[in-house]
Amino acid sequence: MNEAPIKTTMKGEVLRSAILDAAAKLFIQRGTGGTSMQDIAESLGLSRTAVYYYFKNKNAILRALTEEVLIPAKQLANDAVARKDLDPTEALRLLVTKYAELILSRPAEFRVADRNESDLTQRQLASMQSARRSVLADFSDVIERGIELGHFRMVDAHVAAFSLIGMCNWTAWWFKPSGRLSKEEVAEAIADLAVHALRRDETRRARTPDVKESLRLLREDLAYLEKLVLPDESPDQRK
Repeated sequence: MNEAPIKTTMKGEVLRSAILDAAAKLFIQRGTGGTSMQDIAESLGLSRTAVYYYFKNKNAILRALTEEVLIPAKQLANDAVARKDLDPTEALRLLVTKYAELILSRPAEFRVADRNESDLTQRQLASMQSARRSVLADFSDVIERGIELGHFRMVDAHVAAFSLIGMCNWTAWWFKPSGRLSKEEVAEAIADLAVHALRRDETRRARTPDVKESLRLLREDLAYLEKLVLPDESPDQRK
């Protein structure tokens, strides 16, 4: 096997990334159990020795693939929540955009992490679940803050967070780089959907986030409800 030209042009991180890409495709097609280190090497025209130089076994490759998505996802979510200079709507748009772009940029890695949990060690599985919980908590926190400040509708923040994350995650299966929209355009579209799904109507937003303003809105709602329930009664009849 003539691997010298390949090794000349594919060194260091480039070769490592190529190995991960090849392994991801094979893991998706055949599963981790149905893929050998020899299969990965042959798909790149390399010897097993070249692959073993970067990864000691398949489990090390699987760990690297899951970390390629989950660690950046956790970090970007934490960064978005830490941006206290942004109002909840801006923070949610940033969070969804960045998270969607990450999944769209690394769909194979995400699918491997999602489909091969049973092949992870207990330590790796615990790390992956911790990252997922962190992302969910950050999405929930942004939504909760938006509700408290009157920017978002009264929804279950946990359910809303799961829904938005799921919307982003699903792109790993349906997005095609050769399609009509770029990954950046798709991420922006998803973020726009997320914001509009949660944003409270401007006429229903509290002018100031306090009890007095909340009571004012509540009285408006009660007055509207009364009008719907008792449309034909005069004010004297309602007393």
